Amino acid sequence: MTGKTHIAVGAAAALAAAKYIPLALTGGVPVITGDASTFACLAAGAAGGLLPDTDVSTSEASRQLRRAWWLLVAVVASSFGADALVGSDLWARAVAFVRAAGVYQVAGVAVIVAILACGRASGHRGFSHSLVATALFFGGAFLAVPELALALTVGYFSHLVIDLLNKMPERLFWPVSRGQSLGLCKVGGVVDGVLLVLGVAAVAALLAGWL
Repeated sequence: MTGKTHIAVGAAAALAAAKYIPLALTGGVPVITGDASTFACLAAGAAGGLLPDTDVSTSEASRQLRRAWWLLVAVVASSFGADALVGSDLWARAVAFVRAAGVYQVAGVAVIVAILACGRASGHRGFSHSLVATALFFGGAFLAVPELALALTVGYFSHLVIDLLNKMPERLFWPVSRGQSLGLCKVGGVVDGVLLVLGVAAVAALLAGWL
């Protein structure tokens, strides 16, 4: 799927998970508490939804990914802006987090970077599109920023789920060499567009409290 679709679906999936998954399933870590966490989850889900595609290697795919990253920057910036409008403290919390970063945060970021590097080395829809990578990603995210580990990982996993619909296989069960694909659609096709619209609509509905 295209980057913008992954961003929209990842954000929607993260918001839904933050709202409906009980705290008991997250180790008691508060997942969503007020507007600041709402917009943080949105941004984290959007980022997680795009990260697996850092494994692209062709020039055209790289150009598309760069455009998607700019869209992600706009989504994150909008999240901070919306947070400021409702008078919350997301920016202050982000600054405090960076200043207080310690060995666990550094280790978590290192794990995530290693996952993405291994994914790029293994080729598109290889390691980074696997269940093993998803589990390791959750571990890295939990070390780096436990409050958003669920949102990041749900966004990441949503990428794998909707890519299964594509005609190009992904190595979901890496290191098994054979990839998996339902072969129902192609990148940029009708299904891709429908998922984009549904993702954006779901984000709007969740933010408005309709879902």
